[in-house]
Parts: sequence; C-alpha cells; structure tokens
Amino acid sequence: MTQQDPLDQPARPAPDNASGDAAGCALAARRFTQALAWTRLAEVTARVEASLSAAGTLDDLIALERALDGAWPADTAARPRCELMWAGAGTGGLELAAFDEAGRVLLRRRYPTGAVKRRAAHV
Repeated sequence: MTQQDPLDQPARPAPDNASGDAAGCALAARRFTQALAWTRLAEVTARVEASLSAAGTLDDLIALERALDGAWPADTAARPRCELMWAGAGTGGLELAAFDEAGRVLLRRRYPTGAVKRRAAHV
C-alpha cells in the first residue's frame, strides 16, 4: 500500500471552530473574488496578492489560501497565481490585490485587523 502525500489532498473548508479572524479572512477573500467576477475582471486576472499583517495567525493565512484557491476551478487554464505574504507590523489588517498579465492593478481592497469579518460584509 502506498502512502499518499498530504499536500496532494484537496483543500478542505475551514473548520466551524475557526477563529473569528480566520473566518473573516476567508470571507474577505470570497468577497474580493466575487467583486472580480462581478466586474468581469476575474477573466483577465493573472495574479492575486494577499498581504496579512504580522499580527495575523497561521490559521488566518491558511483560511485565506483556501478561500482564494476555491475561487477558481482547479482545471481552469487561466487560473491566476496567488501570492500570500505576511506584511510588516505597521501595515495592519489584510490587503488583497489583483493584477493583469502586464502587472496593472485591477482591484485592491484593504480590511483592518479585528474588523475583517465585519468589513468584508460591506464590500
């Protein structure tokens, strides 16, 4: 019997007991990708950058990654590259930005730390 690499497993939704900020990060990512889809910018998005403040947790980053991964079908040829990073302590919150192939900003949104979940509902 061969052992399957855990990294080859499909992304699972965040658990129900996820922290409020992790759930807020996931919600912000979904709202951001919905805004891209509604404005038809998702079709030309080549790269998505997500910067989480240094105060963010690993759970926040994982929830964010799963939400971004789930926004586009896995078999989509034009699936954008997603870059996740922890930003410096002074940035505060979560910033999401989408870029086209030439590097032009298509959409940029910022959600303050601790208010990610509340503010994401108003995007």
